This record gives sequence, structure tokens and C-alpha cells, in this order.
Amino acid sequence: MNTFRKSLIAVLGAVATVLVLSAPANAAPIEKKPTNAEMVQYAEQTGQVWNEETQELVAAWDCASGNICFYSARGGLGAVCRWSGNDANWLAAPGICSWADDVAPKSVRNNGTNSSLTGVRYYSRVGYVNTAGCTPRGGRGDFVTPELLRSHQWVTGVCG
Repeated sequence: MNTFRKSLIAVLGAVATVLVLSAPANAAPIEKKPTNAEMVQYAEQTGQVWNEETQELVAAWDCASGNICFYSARGGLGAVCRWSGNDANWLAAPGICSWADDVAPKSVRNNGTNSSLTGVRYYSRVGYVNTAGCTPRGGRGDFVTPELLRSHQWVTGVCG
């Protein structure tokens, strides 16, 4: 039995050597899928936006019709979190913004289409507490002083 094991190990070692030596020299190594953080960094460096929801790179300021979009970098770049309605807590389901826990949005675009809603007001605390600003329908831009945001709601009346 001991001789059988030694022979089996020798044969398996020889097979492994043959497999390694017979692999094409130009065979591509198996690469791991980039993380969301790596894709955000790549997007910022290349002037694009990483949409975590669709797992694709899109153009700067990309924001679906009817949505409010917040970006992790200036100029509508980096990662994007988007909503078509109100969200009382960005860090809880159903509309979680994965990077908002420790990254302040640097830019915003309001691509809302409802003419009865004049803008989107955003807040630094959950539950629509402590107004941080408001972006009118059709508006976009960079935050002068970015701060962590936790909730937002579509509003009527004066926004600005």
C-alpha cells in the first residue's frame, strides 16, 4: 500500500507538471472582479460615474428622468445614488446609498419632471431633520461645503 501511494503521488506530480508546462504562454491570468470602491476611483480618474445599481460606467451627470442624484465627486462624477421619491434614511432599506455612511456627496442633480414639485430638500439627519440645502427642479452643481447627508424629500414652494 505504501508503494502504491508513492507511485500515485509521483504520477499526480508528473501530470501536474505536464499541465503547467503545456499551458499556453499567453494564457491570461484569472482576474478578480473590481470592487465598487475600485470602480468609483476608476470613474473619477476617467471622468465618468459608477452606477452601483446597474454595475456600469456612465457619463458625468447621468441621472435618469424623474430622479434626484447625488455624486461622490465634484462635477457629477464618482459614485451615484439616485431616487425617484423621498427617503427618510439613506442608510436603511429600501433606498440605501452604500457610500453615504462616510462620504459626503460632492455634487447633485435634480432631474425631476413633476411640475408640482419645485425641488428636493436634503438633510444632515434622518427623518428630514436639519436642512442642508435644496436643489430646484432642473438644477445641478457642486456643493460648496460638502457634508454627510441622511435624508431628502421632494418639496413644493421656494427651494434654494
